[in-house]
Amino acid sequence: MQITRKKIAIVGCGWLGSSLAEFYVKQGNEVAGTTRTPSKAETLNQIGVEGHILNSFEDDLSWLKTADILVLNIPPSSFGEEYPNFMVHIARQLTETARVLFISSTSVYDNRNLSVNENEVALGNSSRGKTVYQAEKELEKLLGKRLTTIRMAGLVGKERHPAKYMSGKVYPGQEEPINLIHLTDCIGLIEAVIKKEAWGEVFNGCAEVHPQKGEYYPWAARKLNVTPPEFTNETVPFKTVSNEKSRVVLGYSYRYADPFDFPI
Repeated sequence: MQITRKKIAIVGCGWLGSSLAEFYVKQGNEVAGTTRTPSKAETLNQIGVEGHILNSFEDDLSWLKTADILVLNIPPSSFGEEYPNFMVHIARQLTETARVLFISSTSVYDNRNLSVNENEVALGNSSRGKTVYQAEKELEKLLGKRLTTIRMAGLVGKERHPAKYMSGKVYPGQEEPINLIHLTDCIGLIEAVIKKEAWGEVFNGCAEVHPQKGEYYPWAARKLNVTPPEFTNETVPFKTVSNEKSRVVLGYSYRYADPFDFPI
């Protein structure tokens, strides 16, 4: 598949989606994307993206009929309990030959003090995790092998870093391993799926090194010149997300395999 001959639709041009849209525009692709306000749609237009507004089931999605690939990248907080239904509603607008890449979350995995891979039963121990997993299943029913899902770990890059909102606060679980992924690798994984036509799959997206919270976040906070968070010895359930499948099946080499190497 030659990406330059395809039209890529990115539904949800927020932090990740806007960077992805800009990446594909620079590669010479035809790109369309959605946002929630006219001003942000105009910003998309200015960088060469065909901007559309999307807030509800009533919004016009007829433009999706021309998309060859849809990157579905809307967080569940935007639509609450209607999130799975809304994801299916969007996917139904596509032609029968279009492919869908759903950006999911590692929140679908329970915290059971284990390393988790894509074969793990993904039930989620939070309302967010359950909602996202339901969306995965509903999309799979509709699309079958036309769907690939990437379960992204905690997103880091540009101005976004968890140490900022953790600044000055106290948390349990200082020895708990972290699961993060840099923006560069989010885009790299998406591109790898599309280039290799790796459809009908589920992949975890996560750095392969998992520092302890009590070590990493205070270090990052100092780099960011904010007050470091503190951590107690109180233990909390955790998970360690494996990225092995993405490296083996996609042949993907993570640019930032260790969060300590993330640009800050």
